[in-house]
Amino acid sequence: MTGAPSLKAVLVTGGTGGLGRAMARVLHAAGHRVIVCGRTAADLESITVELPGVRAIHADVSLDADRRALMVAATADGLDVLVNNAAITRAHDYTSSFTLAEDRIRPELETNFVAPVELTRLFLAWRRERGVDGRPATIAMVNTPGALFPLEANPLYCATKAALRIFTAALRRQLAVTPVDVVDIYPPALDTGLARDLEVAGQAANGADVVAEVAELCVAGILAGDRIVLPHPSATMLVERFAVDLDDAMLDQINAGVRRRPGWDAT
Repeated sequence: MTGAPSLKAVLVTGGTGGLGRAMARVLHAAGHRVIVCGRTAADLESITVELPGVRAIHADVSLDADRRALMVAATADGLDVLVNNAAITRAHDYTSSFTLAEDRIRPELETNFVAPVELTRLFLAWRRERGVDGRPATIAMVNTPGALFPLEANPLYCATKAALRIFTAALRRQLAVTPVDVVDIYPPALDTGLARDLEVAGQAANGADVVAEVAELCVAGILAGDRIVLPHPSATMLVERFAVDLDDAMLDQINAGVRRRPGWDAT
């Protein structure tokens, strides 16, 4: 986006804890109208006490009905920025009887991939319906360097985030002709309680101070409409080493070979 900074209406999913809450603090301090969602009543209440004026909405983004209700509530007074931050990660071992005992993909699939995709669709549909799709907006996806390589300890997390990475890149190409910026964010492993089933090297060193610094850089990148935000040296190193970054000309050539058939949207 270009021009002087202006105050925005921002929805941060998973905004009652961890990096989401830290980003909400940064946005609130800058005077933006902040909306957060979360699943825990106590967390929703505490953020409204800490950050007066923040709107806290109870929603489990893994549920379709909650996603729809959340977007209706969040757009009631207008919405400029959607930050798809909510995520979960669990340990899985497909040699373990615990993992093999039941279907364990749904929570991570719905929260980490389906939710950001569907909330994006609902946000864009609201803009179309309200006739505001000519106005600038931003969709930000909080991803992870784990989207770039297989993590044996939590394979579903890295798989769902890898899917989100590809969707984000394709979405950016589709929206290139619109005033909607698509931002891809790769924070480092942070000591936020997200990876409760896992021992993550270096995470303990990235406590509250680092979370706050990362949040500042994430918000700056979101509001600037940056293509990719790398808010920490460890994330930068991993993304630069493992990302396959095809240039736009190569992507144009590849995409030219796969087109939607005429009438694809008539059925």
